[in-house]
Amino acid sequence: MWRKSMWAVLFAGVLTVSGCATGRDYQTDIDALNSRVSTLQGQLSAKDEEITRLQNQLSQQQSDLSQKQSSLAEAESEKRLLRDKLDSALAQLEGKSQRQRSSQSEDSDLK
Repeated sequence: MWRKSMWAVLFAGVLTVSGCATGRDYQTDIDALNSRVSTLQGQLSAKDEEITRLQNQLSQQQSDLSQKQSSLAEAESEKRLLRDKLDSALAQLEGKSQRQRSSQSEDSDLK
């Protein structure tokens, strides 16, 4: 029995030593991964800056559009007001023209 437990301990020791004895240096892999992470962080920063720039540009365009719509609404309102004034002036002119014609026809009837 003592021999069986000795073989079990020896087997466990061999497994432990063989797992740790690869001797591989992981530092180059770690350095490569750190380099890649740094590159990706730089790309992420560039994309964030581009997104911010595009958001600012969109905001500016929306502001410009809002101002143009406001100016257009004011111009339409002024156009409507001028059209009403023109219609009123044309109606007055038409009224005066009709009165002149009627007064001329009365004068011609009297003669």
